Amino acid sequence: MFTCTLYEYFVENNHSYPDDIACHYLSRTIRYGEVFRQIDLCTQSLLALGVRRNDIVTIAMPSVPEVVYLVYALNRLGAVANMIHPLASAEETLNYLNEMPNRLAFVFTGTYALLRDHLDKVSVEKLVVVSPAQSLQPVLRSIYALKNRKERVSENSLVMTWGTFMKQGRGVTLPQRVERADDDWAVISHTGGTTGRPKGVVNSNMNIIGQMWQMVEGRGCRRQDCMMIQLPPFINYSLVTILESFCYGFRVLLIPKYDPSKLPEYIYRYKVNFIHSIPAYWEALFHISKIRKNAFSSLRAIASGGESMDVETEKAVNDILHAGGGRLNLMMGLGMTESTSGVVGTYPWAKVPGSVGIPFLKTNCRIVDVTTGEELSYNEEGEICFSGPTIMVGYYKNPEATADIIKTDADGTRWLHTGDVGYMNEDGLLFLTGRLKRLIMQKDENGMVSKIFPERIESVIMQMPEIEECCVVGKTDATRINLPIAYVVVSPKAAGVGEAEVCQSVIRWCQGQLPAYMIPSEVHVLSTMPRTDRGKIDYRALERKPKMKS
Repeated sequence: MFTCTLYEYFVENNHSYPDDIACHYLSRTIRYGEVFRQIDLCTQSLLALGVRRNDIVTIAMPSVPEVVYLVYALNRLGAVANMIHPLASAEETLNYLNEMPNRLAFVFTGTYALLRDHLDKVSVEKLVVVSPAQSLQPVLRSIYALKNRKERVSENSLVMTWGTFMKQGRGVTLPQRVERADDDWAVISHTGGTTGRPKGVVNSNMNIIGQMWQMVEGRGCRRQDCMMIQLPPFINYSLVTILESFCYGFRVLLIPKYDPSKLPEYIYRYKVNFIHSIPAYWEALFHISKIRKNAFSSLRAIASGGESMDVETEKAVNDILHAGGGRLNLMMGLGMTESTSGVVGTYPWAKVPGSVGIPFLKTNCRIVDVTTGEELSYNEEGEICFSGPTIMVGYYKNPEATADIIKTDADGTRWLHTGDVGYMNEDGLLFLTGRLKRLIMQKDENGMVSKIFPERIESVIMQMPEIEECCVVGKTDATRINLPIAYVVVSPKAAGVGEAEVCQSVIRWCQGQLPAYMIPSEVHVLSTMPRTDRGKIDYRALERKPKMKS
């Protein structure tokens, strides 16, 4: 199951079906034969620019076909795809580009626009810029270019377009099979981990193929089923779903800029069978006034992950799906970037209210005492840990952080400590009851989803001498899913400073320290923080407070 590369797995399952549909992209349909051809051309061009085994190449793009060509071409050569947020701030993007020995990076036009005035700080040898319109028919590509003149790229010794890149490999001989080990690196994705500080998560071929195999088992998948992609591929939850779908010969609906209000239209038009999404996108159904009766009749398996959804909301979403002709319910799950993606999921035969399901076939789960680390019995609450083929290789050049989250037992088994708290019942169903870490999911105006770790924002604000305490929570917003809200207690040293002045000071401080999407949208001054019965700041109580603009 795990003795080949991502590229080899893709070829094995698809080489006999060149005329099958590989993906729907905007107005265009792309077949598997064309995908093979583009991967070949991309591989030749990567070779021409000097990419070899174990090289790291950065990709900052939305869900476009070029991401698929790149990831498979890099994997074919034994190189590593470093996936980053395509619309992070210029400073954060530069940090991503410069923290690794990249000689080559691929960015979409939106990322390039952010970097345009900072190219002198980029350490890569070549920056390849890809337009979202690249895979459109020539006429539509020209129309897009006319409407988006600000995205025009000036090529020079550092910068080239995708078209120029793909010409580099003319005449280059395609490689024979590159010998690789199962645990060779395939992808690096970025996460805040348990501390909120960005870390590169290294996933091997074995990790990702093991993840793909487990995700499709028991789902009743068939060749040429349709998988809809809503999330950008810098998130493992999305990237692995994309690779899984192509590896199993699905039709993949790639959407570079997702509009939640069009969900019923997308499903009905393309006869979508599977969707892996997040609660906020499912909850967007509440705001769609008219849904045709058979809009959801093609769906066969739909999942919600990334964060929890309460039972009442889950039932309300299911009611809408059923009213639209769906004959199924949402499947819940649990996972993290460090476990490649999901490790637990619900099935029709393994689902009870409040449960996130059962561990996948090759995954083991145990609950341990948070203080002692000793394994607990059924129905005893503790930290949730997993072992199996999908547990990451480790954090990039960060062995200390890796050792903090992955513990090896006396039998030599590596256990991932998730930071989530829960219990397992006698039927093997897992229940999530809390988080040792806190997470805010945010969607910006371009449809890109980001994970915000409150601890990172709090650590920045707490550097201010006038702030004694700080807690950051999420506020639901119709256009951005969640916004970070900061609650602060002012230090006695700043007594007499006006509340409005304090709030403005916090915002200005964060603007100099954090990427734009992490800057609190509101700051509120409290006399004291609410506390739990154990004396800790009760962030759940703050989440329940009514939010008002400062």
